[in-house]
Amino acid sequence: MFDHRIALDPARSAVVEACAGSGKTWLLVSRMIGLLLAGAVPSELLAITFTRKAAQEMNDRLHQWLTELALGDDDTVRDFLRQRGEPEAELAALLPRARGLLETVLTAQPGPTITTFHGWFLDTIRRAPLEAGLPWGAPLLEAESRLAGEVWRRLASRWAGEPDSPHGQALAALLHTPGEHGLEKLMRRMLARRAEWWAYAAGRADPVDHALTELRAGFSTDPAADPVTALLADEPTQARLRRVALALEKGTATEQGKSQKLSDALKHGDCDALSGQILKQNGERRASRATKALLTALGTEADTYLRDYEQLEAAFESLAVARAEQAIWHLNRHGLLLGHAYIDAFQQAKAQRGVLDFNDAEWQARRLLTDPEFAPQLAMKLDARYRHVLLDEFQDTNPLQWQAISNWLAEVRAADSGTTVFLVGDPKQAIYRFRRGEARVFGVARDFLSQQFGASVQDNPVTRRLAPTVVAAVNATFADVDGYTVHAALPGDSRPGAVWRLEIAAPERGPAPAGAGLRDPLTTPRAEADDRLVHEEARRFAATLRERILGRWRIGDRAARPGDVYALVKKRTHLAIYERELDAAGIPYLSSRRGGLLDALEVADLGALLETLALPHADLSLAHVLKSPLFACSDADLLALFGHGSSGWTRLGALVDASPELARAARLLPRWHAEVGTLPVHDLLDRIYFDADVEARYRAAVPPAMRPQVAANLTALLELALTQDAGRYPTLAGFIRELAALAEHADEAPDEGIVASGEDAVRLLTIHGAKGLESPIVWLLCGSERGPSEAYDVLAPWPPEADAPEHFSLVGTQDQRQGARSRWFDAEVALAENEQHNLLYVAMTRAEQALIVSGDPGHPWLVQLAAAGVGDTPADLPLADAVAPSAAPSPAPLLSAHATGSRRVSDATAATQLGEFFHACLEAHAPPGRALDLDALALSLGLDTATRDAVHANASALLTSPALARFFDPAHYRQAHNEYELWLADARTIRLDRLVEFDDALWVLDYKTGDADRVASDAELIERHADQLGSYVMALATLHPGKLVRAAVLTADARLVELPA
Repeated sequence: MFDHRIALDPARSAVVEACAGSGKTWLLVSRMIGLLLAGAVPSELLAITFTRKAAQEMNDRLHQWLTELALGDDDTVRDFLRQRGEPEAELAALLPRARGLLETVLTAQPGPTITTFHGWFLDTIRRAPLEAGLPWGAPLLEAESRLAGEVWRRLASRWAGEPDSPHGQALAALLHTPGEHGLEKLMRRMLARRAEWWAYAAGRADPVDHALTELRAGFSTDPAADPVTALLADEPTQARLRRVALALEKGTATEQGKSQKLSDALKHGDCDALSGQILKQNGERRASRATKALLTALGTEADTYLRDYEQLEAAFESLAVARAEQAIWHLNRHGLLLGHAYIDAFQQAKAQRGVLDFNDAEWQARRLLTDPEFAPQLAMKLDARYRHVLLDEFQDTNPLQWQAISNWLAEVRAADSGTTVFLVGDPKQAIYRFRRGEARVFGVARDFLSQQFGASVQDNPVTRRLAPTVVAAVNATFADVDGYTVHAALPGDSRPGAVWRLEIAAPERGPAPAGAGLRDPLTTPRAEADDRLVHEEARRFAATLRERILGRWRIGDRAARPGDVYALVKKRTHLAIYERELDAAGIPYLSSRRGGLLDALEVADLGALLETLALPHADLSLAHVLKSPLFACSDADLLALFGHGSSGWTRLGALVDASPELARAARLLPRWHAEVGTLPVHDLLDRIYFDADVEARYRAAVPPAMRPQVAANLTALLELALTQDAGRYPTLAGFIRELAALAEHADEAPDEGIVASGEDAVRLLTIHGAKGLESPIVWLLCGSERGPSEAYDVLAPWPPEADAPEHFSLVGTQDQRQGARSRWFDAEVALAENEQHNLLYVAMTRAEQALIVSGDPGHPWLVQLAAAGVGDTPADLPLADAVAPSAAPSPAPLLSAHATGSRRVSDATAATQLGEFFHACLEAHAPPGRALDLDALALSLGLDTATRDAVHANASALLTSPALARFFDPAHYRQAHNEYELWLADARTIRLDRLVEFDDALWVLDYKTGDADRVASDAELIERHADQLGSYVMALATLHPGKLVRAAVLTADARLVELPA
C-alpha cells in the first residue's frame, strides 16, 4: 500500500510510480516543502520536468502553498502539515518555521530551481562553454525545420552539379528510389535522429563505413552480386521451370494459362513474372500448388512436379531475400553517406549563426557528464549547488537524457554528498516515442536509484480524479496488459459515473454526384478524405451531445455544459468534420489545430490588411480587406472603388458619397498606414484591434459556435507578433515575410489559438494535447484505423541501459523489414503496440465522471473494450435537478476571450446588452473619450437601429445634463478617466466606470443603467451598492493618502446618489 509519508521523507530518496490522477504535482511540491521545513536551503532544490507549462504549474503551486502557510490561521497550517505526514507532536514546533518559508524562498538568492530537462541541459553546458565548444550565451534555434530545409536544398543543388562526386552519385542513385520527396523525408528523419547517429558512430574514424560494415555482416548474400542473372543462368532452375510449365499444360484452363505465362517469362528472361507465377504477389507461398485435376492428369509424374515446384518456391524466396538485401544496401550505402554530410552541414549552419538546438544541449551535456576529463569538475559545480533533486514525468525521458543525469548522479553518489533524489512518473502514460521518449528508462532509473541511493520504491494506484465507474472500466480494459496495477478510486468517492462504447457502422455509399468538373473554390469546400464512418461518427457525436447530454446530465450541482466535454482524437486528420457537425448543432467548440493559425480566415484577413498597409497599391489585398468583416464592404462598393482603372488606394480617399463602410475604411486605413514606420508590428496590430473593435466585428460575422475559436485566433496572432523569433521583427515587411515562411513549413506554423479555460465550449484535442488535463465528460473519437504504413525511416534501437544504439540503418519499404534486422523490427512493433495501450490509457483517464468511446467496431481500441465488456450496458449520469427527462437541452452561455483594445462583450439578457451599450456610449463620449466602433458593438449585441439610436441619445443627454457638468465638462475638473483599472493588494483588479479628480477630492462614478436601479429610491440604491462603492473608496484612499475620496451611483436618468461618508 502506498505510504506518502515514505515518499515525502526529506532524508531519503524515493521513486514513485503514480497512476493518472493520483496527484503527482501535489506529491512533488509537498516534498519540496518538506525539504524546506527540514532545513534545506532553497537554492539546493532542483526540480526538473518536461514542459514549461508543467514547470510553471509546479512553481505556482509552491508559491501558493507557501502563501497559505504564511497567511493561514493555525488550524489551517496544522491541517496542511498533518496531510503531509508531519508527526502530530511536532506540529506546534513546525508552525513558526512553516510560516517563515515564504520569506525564506522569496529572499533566497538564488531560490529553488524549477526547470525543464532541456532547460537544465542548457544550464549545464553553459557552466562549461569552452569544454562544450559552444559560444557563451548561444540562443536556441527556433525555426529548425526551416533551416534544415535550406541546408538540404543547398546541399542537393551542389551535389546535383557534381554528378561525378561520391555525393553526386549517391544523390542520383536515390532520386529514382525513394524519389526526391522520399529522399528528403528520409534525410529529415536521419537529421532528427542525429544524437543516435553521433552515439553509434562515436570514436569511429569513418562512421559511414562502420555502419555499413555492421549492416553487411547480417546479410545472407553478397549485395554486390547479381542474384537475378545468377538465377536465370542456373540451368537446374531453368530445367525445373520448363518441367513445371509443361506439366501445367495438363491442368485446368487456369493452370494452362499459367503455363503459357511461365513459358513467355522464360523466353523473355522476366524474373519478376516468373516469381509472380510461382509465389503470390506478396511473396508468400500459395496454399495449393496444383488442382486435383492436374495431379490426376500427371499420374506418376506428380511427385516430380511437386518437388520441382517446392524447389522453385525456395529459389524465388531466396531471390526475394537477396533482392531485399540489395535494396537495403543500396539505400544505406548512398543514404548514410548523404545523411552524414547533411548532419555535418546542419551543424555548421548553426555554428555560423551562433545558435544551438535541443539536440545539441542533450548531446553536449551527456558528453561533458560522461567524459572522465570533464565530468568530475562539472559534477562538482552542480553538486556545490544542488543537494535535492526532484524529477517529474520521468517516463518521457530518452536514453541520452538518462545517461547525462545518471552519470552526474553517479558522481554525486561517489562523493557521498548526502544528495537525495525523488523521481515520479508513470510508464503507462509514456506516449512520446515520436520525440524519442523511452518508457523503459523509468525502470532502469528506478533500479539505479534503489541500488545507488537506497531509494524507496512505491506504486500509487489510487486516483483522485476518476469516479469509481470509470476506474472499473480502466481496470477491466487493461487487466491483461503487462505491468498494469489495478487502480482504486479515492476512499469515500461516491460520484456517479457513466461509460459508453458506441460502435459506429458506416452508412452505405450514395450515388456519385452527377457531373464531375473543376471545383469552384468560392462555393465548394475542398474535398475531405472519403471516410463515411467518420462522418457518421461526427453526426452521432454532435446529436448525442445536443439531445442526451448537454443540459441533462448532472455535473456536481448543475446541468452539463459544453465546457464540461473534452473530445479526444488520435490524429487531427478529421477535425474539420467533427467541427462542422458541432457547428450545425449549435454547440460551441474550441479546436486547436496544429499549424492552423495562418489558415484561419480571420488571420488571413488581418494578414491581407498588413500587406495592404505595407503595399497600399496592391489592389487584391485591399479588396480582400474591404470584403472581410473588418469593413464588410459590398460588391457595389468594390466596383465603385476599383472599376475605374486607377489604384483603389488612390480612389479610396477621393470618393464622394461613399457608403458608410467605405467611408470608415477611408478614415481608418490611412491612419494605420501612417503608423507603419513608427510602431512595431505588435503595437500596430494592437492599434488596429483597438480602433476597429476587431473582435466585436468578427463576433457578429461568425456563427455562435465559432466565436470562441475566432477570438482566440485573433489573440494568438497578436501574441505571435510579440513572440515570433523573440520579437525581432520591428518592421512590417519583415513580419510579413516571416508569416509567409511559417506558412510554408507546416511543422513550424503556429497552432490555432487556445481559448482560456473559462470558455464554455467543447474542447477538441489530440490525446497528446490532453495529457495533464481532465474533464467531467470525455468522448474518445476513434474513427477508423486506417492510413499507410510508414516507409523510409531510421532504425536505431537503443536499450535504455546501453551507452549507444545497438544498430543504425535506414529503412525502406515494408519488404525490407526482414533478415538480420527482424529482431529489432519485432521489438519496435512491440514498443509501438505498448504505446497504443498507453494512448488509450491516457485518453480514458482524462474522464472524471463520464467516458464515451466511439468508432469502427474493428478499431483495436473498440475491440479491446468489447473484450473486457466495457460499455456493454451504457447508462446516463443522473439528470440535473432542474431538467425533466423530456426537456430540450439549452445551450450554455458563450464566453469569448476579448481582443486587445476592445471592450468585453458577453452573451446575456437584453437588459444587460442595453447596459453594455450604454456604458460603451458613455466611455466613448465622456471626456477624454475613446475611439470605439459603436455601430459594430451594437451589431454584435443584436441591437436594432432604433434601439441603438435611443440608447445613444439617452447617453448623450446624460453627458450634457447641466446638473452633471462638473463631472463631464473638462473646465470643471483637473483630469478624468473612463474604465479606470486598479490593482488591489491581493492581486485582484477592479474597474471604475469613471474617476474624476478635483483639487480637493477624487470622485468615483458608478454607472447603473438597469431598470431596477432606475426605479429604486436613493436609500435602496445606497443599500444595494454600498459595499461595492466602499471598496472603491478604500482602494483609492490607500493610493491617495490625505485626499478626500467620494463615490456616487449615476443612473441612466441622470440621478446622482452619493455614498454617505
